[in-house]
Amino acid sequence: MFRKILVPYDDSKDAENALNKAVYLAKLISGSEVVILNVINKIKTPPVIFDKKVRNYKTREATTLSNYLRDLQKDARYKMINRLDELKRKYQNSVQIRTLVFVGRPEVKIVEYANNQNVDLVVMGSRRLKGISRLIMGSVSRSVSEKVNCTVMIVR
Repeated sequence: MFRKILVPYDDSKDAENALNKAVYLAKLISGSEVVILNVINKIKTPPVIFDKKVRNYKTREATTLSNYLRDLQKDARYKMINRLDELKRKYQNSVQIRTLVFVGRPEVKIVEYANNQNVDLVVMGSRRLKGISRLIMGSVSRSVSEKVNCTVMIVR
């Protein structure tokens, strides 16, 4: 039935609720695997001509904006890898857990992974954006649910 359960995870309360639901389901289905996937938005660096000098947020030393943004993204990735390791340790005695961190557009990477890795179920949170926020920012959960080739459970 649901052997491979994908949980897109962004460290929000909604994602935490989705993960708890996925772990609960995996416990009920012998041999299930929960894959926790985080996607860090790729930060676009400015063209060299616009690459201004800024201060590094950690060392306060002068650096270029490109280097600043690259370091910021690298730090975000390391922090998320550590967070996912914590989650893996928390649940590893009850279900099989795998963690992944990708860089890119979340809705694209989630769909690509789900469709290419034969995911049976995607369990994800919904931020419940309203009005103009939803129009401008869109909805990752809506986009994923429309494009994946498997069942999607939206947890609120």
